Amino acid sequence: MIKLEKPQIKPASRILARAFRDDPVMEYAFPENGGNDPRMPYAYELMLRLGVKYGYTYATSSALEGVATWDRFYNPGYSFWRTLLSGSLVPAMRMGWDAGKRMQKFADALKEKQQEIVSGIHWYLQLIGVEPEQQGKGFASQLIREMLHRIDKEGLPCYLETELEENVPIYEHFGFQTIEEYRVPDTPLRMWLMLRPASPD
Repeated sequence: MIKLEKPQIKPASRILARAFRDDPVMEYAFPENGGNDPRMPYAYELMLRLGVKYGYTYATSSALEGVATWDRFYNPGYSFWRTLLSGSLVPAMRMGWDAGKRMQKFADALKEKQQEIVSGIHWYLQLIGVEPEQQGKGFASQLIREMLHRIDKEGLPCYLETELEENVPIYEHFGFQTIEEYRVPDTPLRMWLMLRPASPD
């Protein structure tokens, strides 16, 4: 596992766009074209630039088979200046105003639920994806397992959301528990909100 560097952000964004081509969140963000929308990589570039600047963003290797972004605390949001300093303003603009508004509304609702479910210092698995041709080879498990080892050493809980019900048993395998099945207001999206309790060790 390696730390994602700035020159790797754009290729990693394209990989995530392919990984999430059929994702309901992207279909909501880009209702005209869904996962075929050419602006989709900009949404992931924005998230990765923020993650590299302010979070903990890793790839499986320099081949970028898989990528994951984590935060070590509840992040109350990114201001305009944080967006600017991370280099995320250009991809935000290229993503489009309407898509940006939908994504911000979605993100705000999830942040509110996150605050309800877990307070204090904790880890948050914000984003994880694997190149479609590399899926099923254990790369996602590698990204999760190595970080959970670190999290357990710190004795902290870990939180995530998934929009795909078939992902729930995968995360359960790593000790996450579904806290709530949540329908995001004013969207067609249903999310599974999951928490992994702090390790007693």
